[in-house]
Amino acid sequence: MESLHIFFKELWYNQPNIVIGGGVAILLLLGIYIWLLNKYQ
Repeated sequence: MESLHIFFKELWYNQPNIVIGGGVAILLLLGIYIWLLNKYQ
């Protein structure tokens, strides 16, 4: 579990754009999913 934490820390410092982009992509997908659920209820 500690190694995973270190891995994410390294990733954050080396590739912040990938982390931010991934977060935005996940939020977008969740938003679209929720919107579709509401639309087709």
